[in-house]
Amino acid sequence: MLKLMRRIPGGTLLIPMFLSAMLNTAFPEGLYVGSISQAFFSAQGTNYIVGFLCFVSAMGLDFKNLAQIMKKQGVLLAIKFLIAYVLGFLMIKNLGGGTILGLSSLAIIVVLTSTNPALYMALVKDLSEKDDALAFGLAGVFCVPAVPLLVYSLSSGTDIVWTPIISVVIPLLAGMIIGNLDHEFRDFCLPAIGIIMPFFGWVLGDSINLFQAAKAGLAGVILSVVFYIVLLPTLYFTETKLLKANGISAIALTSVAGVSLAAPSVIAQAYPELEPIVPLVVSQIAMAVVITSVLTPMIANKIAKKKNLVKH
Repeated sequence: MLKLMRRIPGGTLLIPMFLSAMLNTAFPEGLYVGSISQAFFSAQGTNYIVGFLCFVSAMGLDFKNLAQIMKKQGVLLAIKFLIAYVLGFLMIKNLGGGTILGLSSLAIIVVLTSTNPALYMALVKDLSEKDDALAFGLAGVFCVPAVPLLVYSLSSGTDIVWTPIISVVIPLLAGMIIGNLDHEFRDFCLPAIGIIMPFFGWVLGDSINLFQAAKAGLAGVILSVVFYIVLLPTLYFTETKLLKANGISAIALTSVAGVSLAAPSVIAQAYPELEPIVPLVVSQIAMAVVITSVLTPMIANKIAKKKNLVKH
């Protein structure tokens, strides 16, 4: 079963999510049989797993390397943040709660702020400079729901709802502090990100109805196209022309993380009017996760070959 999941990009999260969604579609709340089983198999466990992922992801951010990281990857991620804010603001101002081409401001903001840290690490280790791998922790911090939640709050022009943001930031800060104080404990915890992904996928699938998700197929493809058109040229130009680097970090940061599937429900806790569209948005983001997990390595390898960066 594990071999099958690993053959599919993002499969360790997406396959359990699909199986859980099948069960939820056929038998809604079928495993809601009591406190322990209900917390383990249902969406009730989502917030704990998100908190755990925030904590462990932040442990990989080494304070000693922070200044060096911010000069390149920090700039690129700041641009991602700014682009997501501007596009989100324009969509909310002109469409309100509406959509364009089936896409909502919620889907756009979550996807544009997302970065897959595991894919980033794999690409820069194979194709880029050694020091680029040091930004793994920062990329991990950028894939958790605090970032799109803050962007959505700023874009909507309403008062920022700080409580859910703080609730995500606290495990992030705890992870950063503990990871820097105890490197042995950090190294012990980091592999847990991969271990928990199938369970995370299962609890996410518990809130998805596959009949509704099927409607998201084309919109998910459009979302991925928008993601690449808006982000990739800007980030690549910034790294190659302004930062005078090889551009691989920019490409590696242009991918959607599976963890971002939890962001819509976290944002909807602060903005309850979004709750009806959360399952559809999650389905669109899932499509973007699969597409970017396949295309981004292909783009990175093509650019690396042109620049003779491929390591033998």
